[in-house]
Amino acid sequence: MSNILQNNKSFIKNLLILAIPIILQNLIGASINLLDNVMIGSLGENEIAATGIANQYYMIFFNTADGFIMGAGIFMSQYWGKRDVNTIHKFIGISLLFSISMAVIFAICGVVFSENIMKLFTHDLSVINLGKKYLITVTMSYIFTTISLSFGMALRSIGQTKIPMYGSLIGLFFNGILNYIFIFGKLGAPALGVAGAGIGTTVARLMEMLYILITIYILQKNIIAGNFKQLITFNFSLIKKFLITATPVVFNDLMWTAGITTYFIIYSQLGTNATATMQICSTINNTFNIFGIGIAIASGIMIGNQIGADNLNEAKHGALKISGFGIVSGIIIGIVFFIIAPYVTFMFKINNETKKHVIQVLRVMSIVLPLRFYGIVQIIGILRGGGDVFYAICTELIAVWGIGVPLSFLGVKYLHFSITLVYCLTCLEEVFKFIATTPRLLSGKWIKSLVK
Repeated sequence: MSNILQNNKSFIKNLLILAIPIILQNLIGASINLLDNVMIGSLGENEIAATGIANQYYMIFFNTADGFIMGAGIFMSQYWGKRDVNTIHKFIGISLLFSISMAVIFAICGVVFSENIMKLFTHDLSVINLGKKYLITVTMSYIFTTISLSFGMALRSIGQTKIPMYGSLIGLFFNGILNYIFIFGKLGAPALGVAGAGIGTTVARLMEMLYILITIYILQKNIIAGNFKQLITFNFSLIKKFLITATPVVFNDLMWTAGITTYFIIYSQLGTNATATMQICSTINNTFNIFGIGIAIASGIMIGNQIGADNLNEAKHGALKISGFGIVSGIIIGIVFFIIAPYVTFMFKINNETKKHVIQVLRVMSIVLPLRFYGIVQIIGILRGGGDVFYAICTELIAVWGIGVPLSFLGVKYLHFSITLVYCLTCLEEVFKFIATTPRLLSGKWIKSLVK
């Protein structure tokens, strides 16, 4: 690994130039959710559990919409390799069409069926009622989020990563202020608790979207700033081509999210303490995973650009370098993760038993992080960026539904394990991903041009 880093300093530098703004943007975006959890966490465990469950619904929505957006991003990065801006405009339009449609559907269902959604995860009436309030106030943010993500993906695909990052920073700023006002009832506003967090998040996502659109269309006249006609000139043939690639990505993300949601349903069988434990740990873990995801997204863009420009050898060699860098990054960040685990509990109002489990689960997560980073880079970055979507799907689904979910169910239902041991069982999916993706990486069969 040290040879990989020492002999490819220029490549790693270019990767980081692209990855760091993506990582920062995603960290800022995750900080919005973390801020919600920290502020709500000061209210009690029921509030933490309620927002955690409600956010499982958001995850299903996000991964559905993001699957279409990521699918469009695969095409946009390869078309940018050919410098075909007109076709990129069309894929922005396609991305907006499908992702906004999903946002509207999920927003309506989130309001109308809020109680039913909460009952899928818990029978605790106080948790259900709190979660309903949060869902009803936060679902409008889904529409703003999809618009930001669609234009953000287009910007990333052409190597412009700073605008989405600044947009997320603005969202974090507004979220922090508005959460403080509406959760706790400051500056004359009523104390709305979890509903106040939903309002703060919705306004924050709106401000993020406005900044991105104003910057692209008014302040910069950016190259991706297609007018309405340019965005809707796609035809059925192009949509068909898009769906052949994007639908498997959506299916993959949906099934992965369904798996994660199933984990939470299984964890909840151990009680509210276990649900609160995994909500806290998942929030922190997702924050650290952002580093791996940032590297993966940047690698997918770089590989897509190389394939679009017909530089296939460079794409294969770049994938090997990125894979090594992903593992090294996971080791370094995992060490930091392990050290800070006990201090995370200070941010939340939880009992001693929950604190103990939080520390244990976080340390397991930190040990697994290098393997997780490797899997993230392979599936999100290399396989998807190279157009090998089907193999990525098979690997992900077998890992989650063939290994993680059955083992966690076994641990809760029949072995009566603690939440820490149950989580250890789910981590075996990362071992499978390593075994499944490494031969594919070395073979080069993942390289598939989509723009010929």
